[in-house]
Amino acid sequence: MKGLYKVLPPFAPDYSGVCSVLFELGGLAVVHDAGGCTGNVTGYDEPRWYGNSSATFSSELREIEAVVGDDERLLGRIEEAAKDLKRSFIAILGSPAPMVIGTDYRALANAVSQKTGLPALSFDTNGIRYYDEGASMAFLELARQFVKPPSAVREQVVNIIGATPLDLGNERHIQKVISLLLEAGCKKVSCWGMGSTLEDIEEAGRARLNIVVSRSGLEAARYMQREYEMPYLVGIPVGQVPTHRFSNNVRLLLDSVCDLNRTPNAAYPETNGLKALVIGEQVMGNSIRDCLRMELGVSRVTAATFFGQDDSLTEKGDIFLEHEDDLTLLVKKHHYDFIVGDPLYKELLPASRSSFIKIPHAAVSSRLYWDNELDYIGYEGTEFFNLAIKHKDERKIL
Repeated sequence: MKGLYKVLPPFAPDYSGVCSVLFELGGLAVVHDAGGCTGNVTGYDEPRWYGNSSATFSSELREIEAVVGDDERLLGRIEEAAKDLKRSFIAILGSPAPMVIGTDYRALANAVSQKTGLPALSFDTNGIRYYDEGASMAFLELARQFVKPPSAVREQVVNIIGATPLDLGNERHIQKVISLLLEAGCKKVSCWGMGSTLEDIEEAGRARLNIVVSRSGLEAARYMQREYEMPYLVGIPVGQVPTHRFSNNVRLLLDSVCDLNRTPNAAYPETNGLKALVIGEQVMGNSIRDCLRMELGVSRVTAATFFGQDDSLTEKGDIFLEHEDDLTLLVKKHHYDFIVGDPLYKELLPASRSSFIKIPHAAVSSRLYWDNELDYIGYEGTEFFNLAIKHKDERKIL
């Protein structure tokens, strides 16, 4: 049955993606819902809530308000919260019920801004699309609303766009990328969504380069390229050769700003006859594919995803998975020596000789595997995947 998920839990929705991007920026996020959607964000979709907190409120939408279209109670509650809390901005997000009645979030944001004197952002989320769509909206809106035009002289600063725990998991993973950038000559790294402040984002136009680490950051990087002629690179360094190439490209762009937005594809010869399937977010999937190809000689690597795909990052043969049964049928049709993905995906796979390499994806499995000690970002990625290739056995990480 179309749309029926029998094994996998619901993936993180679009409003959770927005909240994850805004989590550390000192704003007030108001989810226009009856309470349940906000509970998804704080209880399941944002692992940072287990130890930290953010100003994320529910509008507590009631049936009578939805029927008669009364927004005054919502506006009054937001105004009251803005007086009680010292916030830098207010964001209003949608959920399924307001979508049905056609709520105008932009009009609500304008009214909130007039009442509070604070910048107000609106996001037409509906809880039906997935987290990556919401995160993409949020990163793009941050770039549009807050990034100041750059000065004449750009600094040795790099912005990381697209980083949230929903894709990258524990903070130590993005810290590895930051360390590599600093070693490559960056004076400062601003990581939107994980570690940076709103003031850092306001000064992001001073940077020489954007690093896009998930598809969610791509539209914001393209916007800054159009508006400020700021180049960007897409990818996460995984493995020795890809990490060396990543560092060299960063050094090149820090020394001379040029219109380079993606490392050209290269032809990789088939060296060992092995086939692999990588399931996950598109940029992470491509980065793992590079490692398997360039480091371990696995030239036949297919990337598959349940989430969004950008044409510029898609290779021939890559697969969009619309339903969970699509994954089962794919593995039945093709034999893969190795399958890489979130541990929950393994439950969908038929019995086979394929080795399964477990890379948790928080947007799929929430915080179930949040504390797993995995080390596959950067140079260590070679050893991590080489163990699976060498022994043809499952990584014992659970």
